[in-house]
Amino acid sequence: MSVKQDISGTLRKIQKEIQQLPNITDRLNFILDMTLTLFGASTGSISIMDQEEKVLTIVAAKGMDWEKKIAAKLPFNLGVTGRAASTREIIYVPDVTLDKDYVKLIETVRSELAIPLVTRDSTIGVLNLESDKVNFFSSDIINQATLFASQLTIVILEERIAKEAFEKSKREEDPVEEILGYDPSILFLKHRIRQVGPSDTSVMIIGEEGAGKKLIAKALHYISQRKNGPFFTVDCSGLSYELLEAELFGVQSGKIFNPGKLEQANGGSLYIESIGDLPSNLQTRLFHTLRDKTMPNPSAKKKEEVLNIRIFTGSKRDLLEDIQKETFSMDLYYRLAEVPLRVSPLRERRGDVPLLAHHFLYQYNKQYGRNKTFSTDALRALTGMPWSGNVRQLQSVIQYAVLVPPEVVLEPHSFSQDGKRESETPTKVQSFGVGTEILSPSENLSLNIAIERLEAIWIKEAFQRVSTQEEAAKLLGISRGSLQYKIKNNQFLDGFNAESPRK
Repeated sequence: MSVKQDISGTLRKIQKEIQQLPNITDRLNFILDMTLTLFGASTGSISIMDQEEKVLTIVAAKGMDWEKKIAAKLPFNLGVTGRAASTREIIYVPDVTLDKDYVKLIETVRSELAIPLVTRDSTIGVLNLESDKVNFFSSDIINQATLFASQLTIVILEERIAKEAFEKSKREEDPVEEILGYDPSILFLKHRIRQVGPSDTSVMIIGEEGAGKKLIAKALHYISQRKNGPFFTVDCSGLSYELLEAELFGVQSGKIFNPGKLEQANGGSLYIESIGDLPSNLQTRLFHTLRDKTMPNPSAKKKEEVLNIRIFTGSKRDLLEDIQKETFSMDLYYRLAEVPLRVSPLRERRGDVPLLAHHFLYQYNKQYGRNKTFSTDALRALTGMPWSGNVRQLQSVIQYAVLVPPEVVLEPHSFSQDGKRESETPTKVQSFGVGTEILSPSENLSLNIAIERLEAIWIKEAFQRVSTQEEAAKLLGISRGSLQYKIKNNQFLDGFNAESPRK
């Protein structure tokens, strides 16, 4: 029997069988299995459209890891699926290895057919058919699949499957999935979070400034048994000894004792950012407090508060080196880092940039009442930027692009915060006295050195545009403490005076 003859039979079987499957997940998986069998596809997926946020959520998939499936939210114009949704046209890629915009979620895929599920007014989703063979789908199969998809759309709408799947995805919003991305390093990180989150272990999150350490701490808290308890944060960078002591342990003000965050977070979790900046005396005090699980409280009847608290910490650097230098307590480290987690910098997972950019664009469009979109060139420009300030810097850049430039369709020049178009902007490397050779590989091909060079360029450029450290840090998308640390420790900034950089 030909595919053409079997289309009607398959649709009848789908309509009959899904009536017997009350679970929406089972119904979607059955539809997908029948569809893949009909067209001989090895893998595939069904995505449903979020009309407000303009992203596609995968609601059924075959051949895809569970972590990837729940993480994959595909914006309009991103990848084969996004293009099919936005253009409302079939997209066929006979060899995905030759498509530079292809988003690889399944390693074995070699050819892909994305068919939009459309009504007269809107796109409700996308049906993806995939094969592990190059140029698998013939023109006849594509035509038949298109006919099938149009009839499947009617079934999905009549049975309210799209609406039910969308509502289910909203009901089951997962704190871990607020960490956006489907890069392998992020998927592995999410897996680890799900493993250790429900326990009561202390977790140290290691990653650069702006990489999302606090978001990870929140995810760990909200999937734990403490999720209904308080969640507080303390940032050790830039605070004096006295302020930091008061923040953590509380302070006596006359006859009134103002409790610190350790006591305020009792019964819940406390996230301590930049733990490596904690002075040694406070390190010792924190270790004893956590070890003894008690907190002195002059205003309490028993004068001591029993602590039931989970601690998360964040560090921009590996503190094992600080332990060797005897600037950080080994006892405290092993109490705080029962489980260490590392978060990759954004430049090491550039494939996630479009997803994050669309997410922030949606947020700020909604906040400021705008309706801006990205051009293809804009997304490519964003993906190629160095992002020394990581996700936080990207968020800042998108906020600026939504709020300030007049154009509705954002272009590469829309992200330039000096107001100049890209064509009007002089070559940055030469404009602040650093030769272009700094960007050329030297004998030492260390990526760390290359990153250090670029950070030096960006920091010097920031001080060309503004006059204070606070302003430069804001422009770079990092904290003032992080900026000071980079200036002090970057070999390419040796002798650079951040107090009077223009002199």
